[in-house]
Amino acid sequence: MLDCHNATFLMSQARERPLGLVERMRLRLHAAMCSACARFERQLPLLGEAARHHAGGGEDGSNV
Repeated sequence: MLDCHNATFLMSQARERPLGLVERMRLRLHAAMCSACARFERQLPLLGEAARHHAGGGEDGSNV
């Protein structure tokens, strides 16, 4: 069984590389039982977009 720390790490890793079958199964099981991690997984794309937006300075490329 995964703990929340390892589950969120795997969620982040899944954005960078394909997870193996066992990793995906363990993650699905954890997220099914942990509403906080399920919420984090739903919000992860938005967090990534916000980070890219901040790092790039916005759509026009300016750092405000």
